[in-house]
Amino acid sequence: MAGLRDVFIMKERMNSGVSSVMIILEKASILISLLIILSIGLALNLPSWGVGLMFGLSIGPVVFGHYYVIYIWPILKQQRAKVEE
Repeated sequence: MAGLRDVFIMKERMNSGVSSVMIILEKASILISLLIILSIGLALNLPSWGVGLMFGLSIGPVVFGHYYVIYIWPILKQQRAKVEE
């Protein structure tokens, strides 16, 4: 499993040829996901501390999940392809 330092190294490697629009879309996707989680908490009529707890506990998995799909997964696929050759 990749550590946080490895994630940032992979992110820098992948961002070398990426436009700023793609980076903005990545951040917007994270924010939209967190907004959906917040709206689910509000729709369930949770108390304010429950919504905050639900939102707070989901920040880490949402951000790491986006980073995994966008940065780590393509590099792992490239490494597997090199090993199979």
